[in-house]
Amino acid sequence: MKRTRMSAPVHPRGRRFVFLRLGPAIALLVLPTLVPAAALDEVFTAMDKTAPQFRGVTGDIQRDVYTAVVDDHSQDSGVIKVKRDKTHGTLMLIEFTSPALKYLAIDGDKASVYTPQTKTVQEVDIKKGLVDQFLLLGFGASSEDLKEHYDVQLLGTETVDGHPTWHLQLIPKSPDILKNLKKAELWIGQAHGLPVREKLYTSARGDYQLVTYSHMRLNPPLSDGDLKLKLPKGVTVEHPRL
Repeated sequence: MKRTRMSAPVHPRGRRFVFLRLGPAIALLVLPTLVPAAALDEVFTAMDKTAPQFRGVTGDIQRDVYTAVVDDHSQDSGVIKVKRDKTHGTLMLIEFTSPALKYLAIDGDKASVYTPQTKTVQEVDIKKGLVDQFLLLGFGASSEDLKEHYDVQLLGTETVDGHPTWHLQLIPKSPDILKNLKKAELWIGQAHGLPVREKLYTSARGDYQLVTYSHMRLNPPLSDGDLKLKLPKGVTVEHPRL
């Protein structure tokens, strides 16, 4: 009769020995890799190269707005235009074409949202500087701009839609910014020093906006009129309180 060979029981000390031997290896897989400061300097160098020549940009935009309390994703896409100069400050116009036509315009310290279907435009006064520090985070910003307003950490490098990027985490220093932005993640394109993607965490509950940019053109010819809302007659103007 053939005997079945039984495995000897593993002593608890043996299990502990194996865990101790494998523990460092597991830690290397689980814990984030520390990125040296020299790598962050490389990102700042690329941004500082782009910042002085930045006058504007155009491109495609895709946005995913997540609301945690109802576990809902609201997605839209369209075209973005940005212009910045010392005389007129920052101008921005986003034309969302899907799933419905809607416009978001920034002119200095005023933000406007125009919905053609309802023939209404909502106008809100925003604090000076909030546009560049929040809505247009990373567009034409220098390393000094980021370090002045955020605690910056380099999380690593990633490829986004075929583009090599640096992945940054930013924590706002200003209490005013923290009211609307708990933290941000930026994916800066290594080829041009502009954002390819950004994730803006807008509440402590986990709400966020994930924005992806593509087909970006640096410094295209743009007039101020190209970034102004063109409202038809009969539009109702609203001034909601934030």
